[in-house]
This record gives sequence, structure tokens and C-alpha cells, in this order.
Amino acid sequence: MSKTPPTAHATKDAILALAGSTQIERIEVAELSNPIYIRGLSARERDSFEASCMNGKGKARGLNMDNVRARLLVRSICTETGERLFQDHEADALGSVPAAVVDRLFTVAQRLSGLSTNDVEELAGN
Repeated sequence: MSKTPPTAHATKDAILALAGSTQIERIEVAELSNPIYIRGLSARERDSFEASCMNGKGKARGLNMDNVRARLLVRSICTETGERLFQDHEADALGSVPAAVVDRLFTVAQRLSGLSTNDVEELAGN
């Protein structure tokens, strides 16, 4: 009876099984009586966010950093089970929340989604 040798790499099924397994973090916000939950973005969601940071086409393409923190947060703030609370079009409304609160939440969303300061600079072309 021959034994199957151990797999030397992750299988396609194992990699695809990671879908929907983004990390969710509970954040206590002093200004609110209930916690906020923030989840990391999937690869597709992160690409969509990064695309939202660009405007124009070709040589006229430029960086759109307007309300960038709120644009990430509408994709990241969720329920305890990971369901989004906001839709993309609600970023303007979320952008009216005090900057100190948004910045604290943005930092968590950025970390959970694997977005570093270098990633933002790369988007800017620096």
C-alpha cells in the first residue's frame, strides 16, 4: 500500500477557502456608547478602493485623495458578522464625522486591509 507524499504547497481549494475569512476587529469609540466593528477588505474590495483613488485616464490620470479615509471606512465598517453598514455612496456623509474619530478608525481599517503608508504613496506615484 503506497502512501501519498505530503503536498509541498497549498492547494487551489485551500487558497480559495480563505474567501470570506477577513479579520474583523471590535473597536471601542469613546464618543459612542456601542462598539464599531471593522473588517479587512478582500482583494477585490481593496482593488476597488484603490481604483477609487484615481481619476481621469491616460496622461490625465491623477490621484483622488478627497475624503479617502471615509471612502475606505464605508467599505470596512461592518456588523459583528462582517456585513457592511455603509454603501460606497455614503462616504460623503461619513466624511462629516469628526476627523479624530475617522482617523482612529481609518488606521484600523488600513492595517486590517494590508494598506500601508507606502501603498498610499505608491498610489500617489511617489
